[in-house]
Amino acid sequence: MNFLSITKQEKDGWVCQPGNINVPNDPGNRHCVMVQEDIADGASVIPYVAPEPSWIDKRLANMADGGYGTTGEQFEMIGEQGMEVYQAHIAKVKSDIPKEI
Repeated sequence: MNFLSITKQEKDGWVCQPGNINVPNDPGNRHCVMVQEDIADGASVIPYVAPEPSWIDKRLANMADGGYGTTGEQFEMIGEQGMEVYQAHIAKVKSDIPKEI
């Protein structure tokens, strides 16, 4: 075995220990060959786990996802429904997704 641990990356490739080496899924890369050898020899690959979005990421989401919405969505809301509706929307988002301390 070449690496102590192999963790799958979100899109393509692996992060390997020791050394926190980012290895692309490229057969021309020597580390990629080493990872593939380790996997063939029975090494387990730790699956990628997406991190939980932070409170700010949740607040900045589109309106359909419960967030503030894009600037276009916000301007559309103000133009079509008025400033009071927009301010109520912002207050609801802040209430539903409180800041984490």
